[in-house]
Amino acid sequence: TKQIPGIYDKPAFLKDYHKGEDAYQEKYDKPREVIIAGPVFSQDSKAVVVVRSLDNKDRWIMQANFSDGSLELLDRQHDEAWIGGPGIGWTASAGNLGWMPDGKNIWFQSEESGYSHLYTIEVDSKSKKALTSGPYEVLDAFLSKDKTHFYLMANAEGPHEQHFYRLPLEGGTPEKITSLPGGNQVVLSPDEQYLAVNYSYSNKPWELYVMENKPGAEMRQLTHSTTESFKNYTWRAPEIVWFEASDGVKVPARIYRPAKTRKNGPAVMFVHGAGYLQNVHQWWSSYYREYMFLNLLADNGFTVLDIDYRASAGYGRDWRTAIYRYMGGRDLGDYID
Repeated sequence: TKQIPGIYDKPAFLKDYHKGEDAYQEKYDKPREVIIAGPVFSQDSKAVVVVRSLDNKDRWIMQANFSDGSLELLDRQHDEAWIGGPGIGWTASAGNLGWMPDGKNIWFQSEESGYSHLYTIEVDSKSKKALTSGPYEVLDAFLSKDKTHFYLMANAEGPHEQHFYRLPLEGGTPEKITSLPGGNQVVLSPDEQYLAVNYSYSNKPWELYVMENKPGAEMRQLTHSTTESFKNYTWRAPEIVWFEASDGVKVPARIYRPAKTRKNGPAVMFVHGAGYLQNVHQWWSSYYREYMFLNLLADNGFTVLDIDYRASAGYGRDWRTAIYRYMGGRDLGDYID
């Protein structure tokens, strides 16, 4: 562990609890406990491992030399709140990480920019390059079978849609393949000529579709899973709105409006669970029972607001960690505002 930079560092919040006359020590006397995920091997047997501190403040990607047990730093991601985000994995997981076809670079995901994006590092020179960038999240990534490009799942069109993309090995602007707004969960055929797409919209439950692996190709629906009585009801596609919180931040929400609104009429605010979960979006909600109940409320004259409060998923690192050390702060505040 002495080979790991910052392994003795204390989390910054501990200084708030320092009392007494002795000067505060910014380092531990002993290295922090870690867990190691991997190894991930190249074709010529080079290996990388991911080291995570058990306090979840640091994630180190390191090249491992198995002849002498030494480790060499390739990348360190530090977060004073906690390491997380799409494709980055939890404590015992390496996350999305692999070797590039040249055997000289590794690819991985990091929230370094504030959003989970795709990066490469040349293991000898330690040169790092961002393959994607912008105010959106790469949700998943993998190399094509012929190793000529990446495939991505991302919310590059905005936080309330998820699409499947193709990305050149050298990076750049992802090319969108799926086109219907909503949620698109994709599995490639073995020859990568077709996509099986599990697709849904705000008021349309998940169904299986198939399409050619070409941008904007027509999606052909294979399954029809809902009943006639379900289809006969006009399920709402709630409008997505943004309101300004007291700290000036714009907060997303879905609003269900009754057919006839009246001033000071009844209202309900729905609170999704899990904290780090998204419910303001344009695909079929995992809270489908509650979604149907919110339609019933709107039928009976209620206006319903469903908020992706601070700490919800889908909006990057700062949103994800906004409740650090103060649950019931900005998350509750968003509802009060």
